[in-house]
Amino acid sequence: METVEVDYDDVDIKDTCITPDMVDLVEKEDYIYYYIDPEAAKPDIVDRYTPEDWTIFFNHGKDEKERMIYPIEGPYTEKEEEAYEQLIEQFEANGGVPDEMDKRRCMRFLVTNHFKIKDTITNIHSHLEWRKKIKPMVLNETHKNMLDEGYIYIHGRDKCLRPICCANLGVINKLGCEVDDGVFMNWFVCFYLIENFLCKGKVENWLFVADYCGLSLTKLPTKTLKKIMTEAQEHLKCRVRMFFYFNVTFGLRAIWTMVSPFLDKIIKHKTIMTGELKDDRFLSLAHPSQIEEKFGGEASNVSQFWPPYCPSAEYDVQETSLSS
Repeated sequence: METVEVDYDDVDIKDTCITPDMVDLVEKEDYIYYYIDPEAAKPDIVDRYTPEDWTIFFNHGKDEKERMIYPIEGPYTEKEEEAYEQLIEQFEANGGVPDEMDKRRCMRFLVTNHFKIKDTITNIHSHLEWRKKIKPMVLNETHKNMLDEGYIYIHGRDKCLRPICCANLGVINKLGCEVDDGVFMNWFVCFYLIENFLCKGKVENWLFVADYCGLSLTKLPTKTLKKIMTEAQEHLKCRVRMFFYFNVTFGLRAIWTMVSPFLDKIIKHKTIMTGELKDDRFLSLAHPSQIEEKFGGEASNVSQFWPPYCPSAEYDVQETSLSS
């Protein structure tokens, strides 16, 4: 399936992710940057898909696992339910649960704060304040150029129907982007994914693939990456299933080898770093037609990066995960 070019004049606001508070801030000729391709955002197979246990939980070790799917009605484990009850009690004792926080969202913060109630409440309040500041997410000329050049884009889905989000770090150097621009675009695409490409209780995560372009430590946009990582730890909860860092220099891989033993086990087990642009572990997760040729797949390398499109209708989903 080849990319279908969308004419600016054919994009109606109802086919975009433009919210009421953005209407007066976005020009019609820019609607294309907010366009949602229905085949890419929610292929028909999603309605038939039910995640299995090995998808719901990501095992990191002998007795360690991270919940990746948060069912609308449950079930949740006894430990999760007990922690949730304690969380609600604390909220009720201090003014009540914030309107924006349903059980699923509370559970995400509980899990990522290791069920520490005070830390969870602090994290939730800071997150809600942060969301007020970052939205509405209106693109400026620099942001549009970054999308056009492929700084960050979405291409295909894996065998569990999780979207594949790709990044090219060389674009930041090419365009001379400021730190805040790189961070803003990270969040624009994250929210675009969460609000349009995921499905509650079924598909709640994505794979992240970054081409480091062989950049040395002095050439990498380290300030941008550091700020993204810091904010992601606080605000992006159980959303990325795996991180694949490709085309990484030997020096950076050596640094990773030295520091990784001291990192959070979850991050370490989720991260794969290599000097190549291809990795069998990544290729095993998706049908070849969902992956670009440069990464070892069969899909044509992307030249029109945004808006996202559906490269193939073949996902190779296990039959046991599909209803008839």
